Amino acid sequence: MHELGTVVRPPSTVVELGCGPGIALRELLTAYPAASVVGVDPSSVVLKSARRRNTPAIAGGRLTLVTGDIEKAVAYTPAELVLACHVLYFWADPVSELRRINDILAPHGHVALGYQLRQHIPPVAQRTFPQEGFTLYDRDDQVAAALQHAGFTPPEVRVFGDPAHPGGRLALATPAPGR
Repeated sequence: MHELGTVVRPPSTVVELGCGPGIALRELLTAYPAASVVGVDPSSVVLKSARRRNTPAIAGGRLTLVTGDIEKAVAYTPAELVLACHVLYFWADPVSELRRINDILAPHGHVALGYQLRQHIPPVAQRTFPQEGFTLYDRDDQVAAALQHAGFTPPEVRVFGDPAHPGGRLALATPAPGR
């Protein structure tokens, strides 16, 4: 996440979709100390963990946690940065979800998609990953195509760790001109 801080100019508002237990939220709060951060997740159970992990930021008014999906994030927009880590696989219609993200972004904003390609996901997860309604990606160009179909610029893709066994990938894009 600290890498994002060197690529994305300091945003005033950051939204993380599918924030889970708040690990990335803590990193976002550190990377962007002046930003207002919103964590959105459909599970109130994992938001309890996010709340415990980030209590000082909530008490200080820098972090808001919201149960729901992107529709619930609209109240906190426009956002200069929208982060979605490991949620791309679970979107039934990725292009539609990315269009919704494009709608809540400030004109100079960024979307950051954290993901892993199928071949780098642990074997047990590959075997047990639900087949219907979900998508594992085999190539970065598949993620890039979804972003571009949703009205984003061709993304910059960063690979973290050893390229043969990466710890993850990050596709960073901005709204295409004239969106």
